[in-house]
Amino acid sequence: MIKLLDAGFTRLRKNKLFWILSIFSIGLALFMIYTQYSDMKKYEDIIEVEQLMINYATIVGIVIAIFTSLFLGVEYSDGIIKNKISIGHKRTNIYLSNLIIVTITSLFSYILFLIIIVSIGIPLFGTVTISIRELLVLLGCIFVTIAAYSSIFTFLASAISNKTITAITTIILAFSLMMIAVTCLSKLEAPEYIQEATMINGETKIEQVLNPKYLSESKRKVYQSLLDINPAGQMFQIAGRVAYDLKIFPLYSLGIIIVFTTTGLIIFKKKELK
Repeated sequence: MIKLLDAGFTRLRKNKLFWILSIFSIGLALFMIYTQYSDMKKYEDIIEVEQLMINYATIVGIVIAIFTSLFLGVEYSDGIIKNKISIGHKRTNIYLSNLIIVTITSLFSYILFLIIIVSIGIPLFGTVTISIRELLVLLGCIFVTIAAYSSIFTFLASAISNKTITAITTIILAFSLMMIAVTCLSKLEAPEYIQEATMINGETKIEQVLNPKYLSESKRKVYQSLLDINPAGQMFQIAGRVAYDLKIFPLYSLGIIIVFTTTGLIIFKKKELK
């Protein structure tokens, strides 16, 4: 395992995709700081540094999907996996080493983003407005969810032999998870009552009526569960500061990690290599 990790990180340091990912994280942080600083100067907005720190969470799934599919996709096309097996490495160790590398790289890109936000954002906008404990809980949830994303996309990259199909599948899945999260949020945030205008004797009367799109209690529980289980749903709730129970997110994420890693190992062990 150690030799696999050492070889993987050596390959990672020489990989252009890794450096593009790092530059993207730095660039995104600088862009967010610039736009928020401009708004602060123009409109005298109050900028919360902690909000900048968690905004990246909403798109991190797509970033991990792209990196994982392209970085691990070549393992089949270039015969890297076959070579690892031929020199005696166990398939379990190969799979787990790839998962560890993807997870650490994904976390590194987010930590790099945080470093830029903190080092430049705090001098410009001031310190965080929430307690350090609350901030650490938010960041901890994001870290675990990033690991969950990594396990999902590592599973796909290991199960699919074609690099192109892997890239398409992982990116489509990342966007699909986001769309499901947005749909669930919009359903849950629908107001119970809406204003309706009616004409009575030539006069417009506005009254409060029950919103037909408002979910019943049972449906709300279903949509909330779908939102909480979905890694993108967790990230959107964290970024929007609308999560009602942050403690449950790591449990769902750990469940995702266990399920996809176990299933991935079973499939990878039985997979025939061409």
